[in-house]
Amino acid sequence: MDTEEDMSEFLMPIDKEKDSSESALCGRKLPLWLGLLLLLVAVGLLVPMIYFAVIANSKACVDGLQAQKECQEVNQHVQRQLTQAQELLNKKEAEAATCKQAVVTLRDSLKKEQARVEELQGELASLNQQLPDALTKERRKSEASAEDNGSVWFFMLLMCTFIICKCLKK
Repeated sequence: MDTEEDMSEFLMPIDKEKDSSESALCGRKLPLWLGLLLLLVAVGLLVPMIYFAVIANSKACVDGLQAQKECQEVNQHVQRQLTQAQELLNKKEAEAATCKQAVVTLRDSLKKEQARVEELQGELASLNQQLPDALTKERRKSEASAEDNGSVWFFMLLMCTFIICKCLKK
Protein backbone atom coordinates (compact mmCIF):
# COMPACT_ATOMS: atom_id res chain seq x y z
CA MET A 1 0.00 0.00 0.00
CA ASP A 2 2.88 2.24 0.54
CA THR A 3 3.77 1.96 -3.03
CA GLU A 4 0.31 3.01 -4.13
CA GLU A 5 0.39 6.13 -2.00
CA ASP A 6 3.86 6.85 -3.20
CA MET A 7 2.74 6.41 -6.79
CA SER A 8 -0.26 8.69 -6.39
CA GLU A 9 2.04 11.44 -5.20
CA PHE A 10 3.96 11.23 -8.43
CA LEU A 11 0.86 11.23 -10.58
CA MET A 12 -1.04 13.94 -8.82
CA PRO A 13 0.22 16.31 -6.26
CA ILE A 14 -2.00 16.24 -3.24
CA ASP A 15 -3.04 19.38 -1.53
CA LYS A 16 -3.75 18.42 2.00
CA GLU A 17 -6.07 21.36 2.79
CA LYS A 18 -8.12 20.88 -0.36
CA ASP A 19 -8.39 17.18 0.29
CA SER A 20 -9.64 17.74 3.80
CA SER A 21 -12.37 20.27 2.71
CA GLU A 22 -13.61 17.93 -0.03
CA SER A 23 -13.78 15.05 2.35
CA ALA A 24 -15.70 17.26 4.78
CA LEU A 25 -18.32 18.12 2.10
CA CYS A 26 -18.54 14.64 0.75
CA GLY A 27 -18.79 13.28 4.18
CA ARG A 28 -22.00 15.21 4.80
CA LYS A 29 -25.17 13.70 3.56
CA LEU A 30 -28.15 15.67 2.34
CA PRO A 31 -31.04 15.32 4.78
CA LEU A 32 -33.80 13.15 3.44
CA TRP A 33 -36.52 15.71 3.96
CA LEU A 34 -34.54 18.34 1.98
CA GLY A 35 -33.99 15.90 -0.87
CA LEU A 36 -37.69 15.07 -0.97
CA LEU A 37 -38.55 18.75 -0.89
CA LEU A 38 -36.22 19.48 -3.81
CA LEU A 39 -37.67 16.51 -5.67
CA LEU A 40 -41.23 17.76 -5.04
CA VAL A 41 -40.31 21.27 -6.19
CA ALA A 42 -38.70 19.90 -9.37
CA VAL A 43 -41.72 17.68 -10.08
CA GLY A 44 -44.05 20.55 -9.14
CA LEU A 45 -42.37 22.79 -11.73
CA LEU A 46 -41.92 20.12 -14.35
CA VAL A 47 -45.53 18.88 -14.38
CA PRO A 48 -47.14 22.31 -15.07
CA MET A 49 -44.46 23.06 -17.66
CA ILE A 50 -45.26 19.82 -19.49
CA TYR A 51 -49.00 20.50 -19.11
CA PHE A 52 -48.69 24.00 -20.59
CA ALA A 53 -46.41 22.74 -23.38
CA VAL A 54 -49.04 20.14 -24.31
CA ILE A 55 -51.83 22.70 -24.16
CA ALA A 56 -49.80 25.25 -26.16
CA ASN A 57 -49.28 22.70 -28.91
CA SER A 58 -52.88 21.45 -28.85
CA LYS A 59 -55.07 21.76 -31.96
CA ALA A 60 -57.36 24.32 -30.33
CA CYS A 61 -54.43 26.53 -29.34
CA VAL A 62 -52.78 26.24 -32.76
CA ASP A 63 -56.13 26.97 -34.43
CA GLY A 64 -56.60 29.96 -32.13
CA LEU A 65 -53.17 31.31 -33.01
CA GLN A 66 -53.91 30.81 -36.71
CA ALA A 67 -57.27 32.56 -36.32
CA GLN A 68 -55.56 35.43 -34.49
CA LYS A 69 -52.98 35.73 -37.29
CA GLU A 70 -55.71 35.74 -39.94
CA CYS A 71 -57.66 38.29 -37.93
CA GLN A 72 -54.60 40.56 -37.76
CA GLU A 73 -54.10 40.23 -41.53
CA VAL A 74 -57.76 41.08 -42.18
CA ASN A 75 -57.50 43.94 -39.73
CA GLN A 76 -54.45 45.32 -41.56
CA HIS A 77 -56.24 44.95 -44.91
CA VAL A 78 -59.31 46.75 -43.60
CA GLN A 79 -57.06 49.43 -42.10
CA ARG A 80 -55.42 49.98 -45.52
CA GLN A 81 -58.83 50.20 -47.17
CA LEU A 82 -59.98 52.66 -44.53
CA THR A 83 -56.89 54.79 -45.11
CA GLN A 84 -57.51 54.78 -48.86
CA ALA A 85 -61.17 55.66 -48.33
CA GLN A 86 -60.15 58.48 -45.99
CA GLU A 87 -57.72 59.86 -48.60
CA LEU A 88 -60.40 59.63 -51.29
CA LEU A 89 -62.89 61.34 -49.00
CA ASN A 90 -60.44 64.18 -48.34
CA LYS A 91 -59.85 64.55 -52.08
CA LYS A 92 -63.59 64.60 -52.81
CA GLU A 93 -64.19 67.11 -50.00
CA ALA A 94 -61.55 69.39 -51.55
CA GLU A 95 -63.25 69.02 -54.94
CA ALA A 96 -66.63 69.76 -53.35
CA ALA A 97 -65.22 72.90 -51.72
CA THR A 98 -63.92 74.02 -55.12
CA CYS A 99 -67.33 73.32 -56.69
CA LYS A 100 -69.10 75.23 -53.91
CA GLN A 101 -66.80 78.20 -54.50
CA ALA A 102 -67.53 78.02 -58.24
CA VAL A 103 -71.28 77.93 -57.51
CA VAL A 104 -70.97 81.02 -55.28
CA THR A 105 -69.02 82.82 -57.99
CA LEU A 106 -71.55 81.82 -60.66
CA ARG A 107 -74.48 82.95 -58.48
CA ASP A 108 -72.83 86.33 -57.97
CA SER A 109 -72.28 86.64 -61.73
CA LEU A 110 -75.88 85.59 -62.38
CA LYS A 111 -77.20 88.22 -59.97
CA LYS A 112 -75.10 90.89 -61.72
CA GLU A 113 -76.33 89.74 -65.12
CA GLN A 114 -79.96 89.70 -63.92
CA ALA A 115 -79.53 93.24 -62.60
CA ARG A 116 -78.09 94.29 -65.98
CA VAL A 117 -80.98 92.57 -67.83
CA GLU A 118 -83.51 94.38 -65.62
CA GLU A 119 -81.73 97.66 -66.31
CA LEU A 120 -81.79 97.01 -70.07
CA GLN A 121 -85.46 95.98 -69.91
CA GLY A 122 -86.23 99.29 -68.16
CA GLU A 123 -84.40 101.19 -70.90
CA LEU A 124 -86.25 99.16 -73.56
CA ALA A 125 -89.62 99.92 -71.92
CA SER A 126 -88.72 103.63 -71.81
CA LEU A 127 -87.70 103.57 -75.47
CA ASN A 128 -90.92 101.70 -76.38
CA GLN A 129 -92.91 104.45 -74.65
CA GLN A 130 -90.99 107.15 -76.52
CA LEU A 131 -91.38 105.38 -79.89
CA PRO A 132 -95.01 106.38 -80.63
CA ASP A 133 -94.23 110.00 -79.78
CA ALA A 134 -91.13 109.93 -81.98
CA LEU A 135 -93.09 108.33 -84.85
CA THR A 136 -95.79 110.95 -84.58
CA LYS A 137 -93.22 113.75 -84.64
CA GLU A 138 -91.44 112.13 -87.58
CA ARG A 139 -94.71 111.70 -89.49
CA ARG A 140 -95.56 115.37 -88.96
CA LYS A 141 -92.08 116.32 -90.12
CA SER A 142 -92.45 114.15 -93.20
CA GLU A 143 -95.83 115.65 -94.00
CA ALA A 144 -94.47 119.16 -93.55
CA SER A 145 -91.50 118.26 -95.65
CA ALA A 146 -93.76 116.74 -98.29
CA GLU A 147 -95.81 119.96 -98.36
CA ASP A 148 -92.61 121.95 -98.66
CA ASN A 149 -91.45 119.62 -101.42
CA GLY A 150 -94.82 120.00 -103.19
CA SER A 151 -94.60 123.78 -103.20
CA VAL A 152 -91.01 123.57 -104.37
CA TRP A 153 -92.11 121.32 -107.21
CA PHE A 154 -94.96 123.66 -108.00
CA PHE A 155 -92.60 126.62 -108.00
CA MET A 156 -90.17 124.79 -110.26
CA LEU A 157 -92.89 123.80 -112.63
CA LEU A 158 -94.09 127.36 -112.75
CA MET A 159 -90.61 128.62 -113.51
CA CYS A 160 -90.10 126.07 -116.23
CA THR A 161 -93.40 127.06 -117.81
CA PHE A 162 -92.49 130.72 -117.67
CA ILE A 163 -89.09 130.03 -119.23
CA ILE A 164 -90.65 127.96 -121.98
CA CYS A 165 -93.24 130.62 -122.69
CA LYS A 166 -90.58 133.28 -123.03
CA CYS A 167 -88.55 131.05 -125.29
CA LEU A 168 -91.57 130.47 -127.50
CA LYS A 169 -92.35 134.15 -127.81
CA LYS A 170 -89.04 134.84 -129.20
